[in-house]
Amino acid sequence: MMEFNHGARTKNGFWSRSTKLTGSMLGMGLGGFGLGLMLGMPPVSVAYAQEQAIVQKTYEIPAGPLGQSLNTFASEARITLSFSPDLVSGKMAPALSGDYSTVAGLQTLLLGSGLRVVDEGGAYKITKSEQSAVVLAPINVYGRQKNDSAKDIPQRVQVVDHQAVELTQANQIGEVMRLIPNASRSGSSQDMFADNYRIRGYDAAQSTNGLGFTRTDHPTDLANVERIEVLYGPASVLYSQMEPGGTINVVTKQPLPYFHSEGKVQAGSYDSYRGEFDVTGPVNDRLRVRMNAAYEDKGSALDNWGYSHKFFAPNVTVDLTDDTNLTIEGSYSENGWTAINAGTPFAGAVTDNPNGKYAKSFNVASGDSFTDRDSYNVNTRLTHALTDSLDARFSYSFTRNASDFMEYYSTGLAADNRTVNRRVFIGENTRRDDHEVILDLTGEVETGAFEHKFITGLNYRYSDDDRPTKIFNVGSIDLYNPQYTNATLLAGNQVRDRTTLQEDTVMAAFLQDRVTWNDDWHFLAGVRFINSEQSQTTINNSTSVRTVDQVDQSDLITQFGIIHDLTKNVSVYASRSESFVPQQGTTSGKRPLEAEQGTQYEIGTKFDFGGLQASVTGFVLTKDNIAIEDPADDDFEVAEGQSRSKGIELSLSGNVLPQLYLAANYGFTKTSIRKTDDQSLVGNSFANVPKHTASLQGRYDFSNVPGLSIGSTVAYVGDRYAEDANTTKLPSHVRADLGAFYTIDDNLKMDFLVSNLFDEEIYSPGSISGVVREEGRVFTASLTYTY
Repeated sequence: MMEFNHGARTKNGFWSRSTKLTGSMLGMGLGGFGLGLMLGMPPVSVAYAQEQAIVQKTYEIPAGPLGQSLNTFASEARITLSFSPDLVSGKMAPALSGDYSTVAGLQTLLLGSGLRVVDEGGAYKITKSEQSAVVLAPINVYGRQKNDSAKDIPQRVQVVDHQAVELTQANQIGEVMRLIPNASRSGSSQDMFADNYRIRGYDAAQSTNGLGFTRTDHPTDLANVERIEVLYGPASVLYSQMEPGGTINVVTKQPLPYFHSEGKVQAGSYDSYRGEFDVTGPVNDRLRVRMNAAYEDKGSALDNWGYSHKFFAPNVTVDLTDDTNLTIEGSYSENGWTAINAGTPFAGAVTDNPNGKYAKSFNVASGDSFTDRDSYNVNTRLTHALTDSLDARFSYSFTRNASDFMEYYSTGLAADNRTVNRRVFIGENTRRDDHEVILDLTGEVETGAFEHKFITGLNYRYSDDDRPTKIFNVGSIDLYNPQYTNATLLAGNQVRDRTTLQEDTVMAAFLQDRVTWNDDWHFLAGVRFINSEQSQTTINNSTSVRTVDQVDQSDLITQFGIIHDLTKNVSVYASRSESFVPQQGTTSGKRPLEAEQGTQYEIGTKFDFGGLQASVTGFVLTKDNIAIEDPADDDFEVAEGQSRSKGIELSLSGNVLPQLYLAANYGFTKTSIRKTDDQSLVGNSFANVPKHTASLQGRYDFSNVPGLSIGSTVAYVGDRYAEDANTTKLPSHVRADLGAFYTIDDNLKMDFLVSNLFDEEIYSPGSISGVVREEGRVFTASLTYTY
């Protein structure tokens, strides 16, 4: 028997209450896989072992012989680990890269070995597997309950973890969303909407740490992101008013109770450069801090286009008492583009043009075009353990978005099929402020043979939007011989001068209860009462005419679900969930429009064997009360439109061999416009929603060259219509990326990636009109130093 004892540290500010983990709020966003805050302080040696089982550390252990990898892990984790050499003889361990708790790290090293780890109350032992229950990584996108995993949820959830992000070498959320089945990009990499996606045919919203929505007018930097959780379908019971496509939940990195720092530099094609750093650690036994930052400067093959970015994300966490914790987390993002691509003509790109195909570098925008979009966010979370099974939380967040821009866009081709008519869209000192308060209570109780896991609370949100904008006609440009002259803004060419002021107030109360019976039956019911008030004032600055549109609506939103565990590793489920989105406007009878409402029915099965996860999902999602033209008076609208999407998703991921990680996804979505004011559109598919999407990721760790891995990401997007009229199609594409990843030593790592390896022609919809031709083959190299 071999044993490694690396001693114990003093505690690092963890709480002292029995041995339970705080729930939805105390573990909220603390960096990943079941971190949570310790609420028990038994004798120091046991307390330390418990901390080690939960607290995450960063590891970079290459693939290799299992015994050697276990020894390295025990040394870096400073734990007592024992195992028989006969158990590990001839077995290989996969690479371990990223942040892991002790148990999660050991389980990863043991994938496919037939062995398991046993916590012996201060030490760890490796033994033969006895089909013990799998410990799953908690998520917080769904109801913010403690220790939730995707297996506990009667809706599809997909997690994009550290390994998937590393394979893509992504810096923004939109760059990894292409891995998600039935997700299609609404914007492009060449504008400010790179993170905007549709899921199952409808728009998706972004949340942070499971707390409300984060509305930023620019892509989200991944420097501060631990993982991404995607909840498919409506979630208004959880998040109040939202579109029915889904929720993209960002889990941020949290302060660690030990010192860790990391720096990374990156360089790529078109003089693109990026640097980032991450520093975290304890100030004393109760105070921990973290700072993530990034700077980026990026070029492109597109004429005039450039991007610069600065990002800072500080975080302070303090244990005020043994039962009370305060986290203050912020972010500042500064983003500047020159000459964003709002779309170029279809003719000559995806459809025929008698003049031939125009250059991929063509841009409608001249060099005087600019877009500045900045934001800062502060989130304060105060959490308190009332009892061993009841936790309370107060959360307040504030987000400000500010922007200035002068953006060119095309208004169409002239009769010669080469002259592009243009306008500029100008905004100066535009601003939006969002305030959100959440008060909630989570707990677990037993009533006879039933176990309840519940969350209840109140939610208040206030948004204030001030958006002055102007539009001018400007000089045209030759599609085949562009002369990028700056715009001349003449009063006679002004099309619009308008200011939009909008205020939104949402108040809600919610309750969700999950009931377990006989250990293998789980029933869920949730309800949210929403009252939404909206006021929009539109000012014509040329005539000083003001129009005011107000709406005050209330609704009761519900969700239901059932899960049956066929075995400890396999479950089946069915659910019904709803969405609620108020909309401006009135009917010809001067009645406010009813809110849009989406309803989804979903069934599925989930398999989880620790190292290998799989799921199969089927869904039908209908959206009602869409505003269409009022047949009594076309100056007004009625809420009678309807649309529907239905489809399936298949996913499989895990280590199929100790050295080989694979993740495969497939999605099929069929969409249809069912009722609208234009009968020619009835039966048509939604714009920019492909029927087929698929992705495959793989990573192979070379055992004979320790530290070396190769990986690839392949994503397929089927053809889809560019508009609801279904007259123009964007072609399908396959994007393949290939990377090499080499851990030189304990501190230094080098990565190299070729994106769009085969220089595939990839199209995205323009943000205003036309089409965007995405970047071709791009090379990127990065160097990461951990100390």
